[in-house]
Amino acid sequence: MKRELLEFLTCPNCDSDLELRGEQLELDDVAAGELVCENDHAFPIVRSVPRFVPGDSYADAFGLEWTAFRTAHLKQFTGLDYLDRQFQDCLDFDLSALAGKTVLDAGCGLGRFSEVVLNHGGKVVAVDLSRAIDAAHENLREREGIHFLQADIFRLPLKPEQFDLVYCWGVLHHTPDPPGAFNQLPQLVKPGGKLMAFVYANYNKAYLATTEFYRRLTTRLPQRLLLKLSYLAIPLYYVGKIPVAGPFITRILLPVSVNPPTHRWRVGNTFDLYSPEYAFTYDHVDVHKWFEEAGFEQIRPVAPGGGIVYIGTKPPSGEISWD
Repeated sequence: MKRELLEFLTCPNCDSDLELRGEQLELDDVAAGELVCENDHAFPIVRSVPRFVPGDSYADAFGLEWTAFRTAHLKQFTGLDYLDRQFQDCLDFDLSALAGKTVLDAGCGLGRFSEVVLNHGGKVVAVDLSRAIDAAHENLREREGIHFLQADIFRLPLKPEQFDLVYCWGVLHHTPDPPGAFNQLPQLVKPGGKLMAFVYANYNKAYLATTEFYRRLTTRLPQRLLLKLSYLAIPLYYVGKIPVAGPFITRILLPVSVNPPTHRWRVGNTFDLYSPEYAFTYDHVDVHKWFEEAGFEQIRPVAPGGGIVYIGTKPPSGEISWD
């Protein structure tokens, strides 16, 4: 943990400031210690990451996934710019505008989009409920301008209006209350700042019916067994290229991830499809309403595709330059 992180933090129990106690340093990094508030609520720092939750809770599958595929996505390991393009498609401004901005990655996983923000000059607070935060820390700890927290999206230990951009990509629909989880985010955005969220869409009824049928079994399987079964995505990727029959097999009969760019990516995405305890779906009306009720302006859908991604601006607009 870097000491600068304290500027962002507040006690999730009583909203008072936190201070370091009993810190053990490794160079300029706080490797161990406690964060304690004036009311003696204490939170440990373990392996350089402040821990505001005792464990993974309902997100344990993601901890396994991102640990198993820690190096499968980031540009520093793959050399691919796929994530740059994907993240750009989810924004209503150019990636270059991230330079100097302070960004919250609410549900960072192994840090794939945090890396994109850092590569374009932004500063990041990366948060995850699961032990995936340790994978993100391992991947990005040498980078300047990033902080890590293990915390619950429903009880984020963060002061209000600290961030120019808050994004929550692929997380809300895996919580027990997606609208409630979303409602924790607007207060963290600065006036003139932006909020972006991605959730699963509910339009492909045949695909959803099949995946939900299988999920009745797969969510009960031992997770490591399910992870091994997810390697079926490798041969099925090639089956999916067969005209007519292929898409029917891989999208309806036995849905798996058939997206590029790598086979490890597809295995991880298939595990992600079948392992989470919660997997809610929504339509555009639902998500637009979330932003509207939070008082955001310039609300618009972005990144057309299999999911629903919206971005909005917290009034008053113009307080922050996005040119």
